[in-house]
Amino acid sequence: MALELSTKASIVGRPVADIEKFGERGTAYLGKVVMSTGERPVLGRKVLCDIATPHVMLICGKRGSGKSYDLAVLLEEFARQPFDIKQRISIIAIDTVGIFWTLKIPNKAETKELEKWDLKPDKTSVKVLVPQGRIDFYKKKGIPIDGAFTIRTSELDITEWLSLFKLSWNDALGVLLTRVVEQVKEVLGNYYGIEDIIKAINKDEEADKITKQALTNRFKVAETWGLFEKEGTKIMEIARPGAITVIDVSAYRQAIGMEGTRDIVVGLLGKKLFEERMLYRKEEEVKLTKGLKKESDMPLVWLMIDEAHMFMPRDEENIALQVLLEWVRVGRQPGLSLVLATQRPEKLHPDAISQCDLFISHRMTSQADIQAVSQLRPSYMHQDFDKYYQQMPRARGYALLLDDNTEKLWLIKVRPRFSWDGGVTASAFTE
Repeated sequence: MALELSTKASIVGRPVADIEKFGERGTAYLGKVVMSTGERPVLGRKVLCDIATPHVMLICGKRGSGKSYDLAVLLEEFARQPFDIKQRISIIAIDTVGIFWTLKIPNKAETKELEKWDLKPDKTSVKVLVPQGRIDFYKKKGIPIDGAFTIRTSELDITEWLSLFKLSWNDALGVLLTRVVEQVKEVLGNYYGIEDIIKAINKDEEADKITKQALTNRFKVAETWGLFEKEGTKIMEIARPGAITVIDVSAYRQAIGMEGTRDIVVGLLGKKLFEERMLYRKEEEVKLTKGLKKESDMPLVWLMIDEAHMFMPRDEENIALQVLLEWVRVGRQPGLSLVLATQRPEKLHPDAISQCDLFISHRMTSQADIQAVSQLRPSYMHQDFDKYYQQMPRARGYALLLDDNTEKLWLIKVRPRFSWDGGVTASAFTE
């Protein structure tokens, strides 16, 4: 591991040439290098992470080790970039647990700890979107949110509807669904809602009554989720320059039958962002050929996903999987970054592990998970991952940081948050 006595900050994720050219501009303050371990670990120089160019970043660790905390630290850093950097980047965080709204609240509970790092409590400017069908709950509880996230009904193709309802092409329900969706598209184009699909089901003359009723019931349930609308949230409203948008999908884990909606959200969002950035990247290149600045109406995009193994599973198909694999494999060219956090790397698709260029890992004890990330072991690592985990301090916040750009492995402590941590373990104590 790299142990250096210099007080100059170390920058990870950035080639030497770019460090010499841009210095610390466009970097995020992650934490500090651990110089020595033991009961009182000694901390050294700051560790900064490049966020001005595309990356695939993987954050691992057992439950409660600090993965979601790391995501929040990155979100805080994005919000504090200088204007010229911020305007070229848009950040979208998929919140599977419903904790990132606390970024809006200063972290006054850790004022003393922040002072040790020469930091102060501060709120972070984020836009929190929740399902339309759950917005009243958030408002009733006084949870600060900014609006609803919905999907345009016509955005879903037949394959995605089948997957959402767990149907196949050969099922009677699947055959009927295919027929009515095609009919609705032919008649109404791209402007229709679930109620229009239900009307088409009831008018169908080929299917029997029971099949029609069964499919109607599925669409009526989907209607109650408050996710699908004729209009839907426009992609440019989410990927705004300089904005951090949190899409809270935690409500979709609270009821049977809603699990697939999270995959739909991530899959459709990822697909649209990919398509748009590919187009706007061409616009940027045209400007460069004319000697102009590399600018476009759509910024570079960072997509951050907690519990990533749910969307990029190792051994099963998923609506979001193929879209995210495209981000992993070719996202660098159009300017798409992916940050994946998981406590189960064993269950994560191997391409998501092998293609990451920045790897942050808190303590792990499961041999299956350690073995899954061992494929990352480059020649500049002096020993296996499990040996490093044994040497890691057991307190929360310590992590290994593997950087393919500098070809170094660091032991770091992640800095404390400016904003309130909504991911701490629940307790029976009230104070």
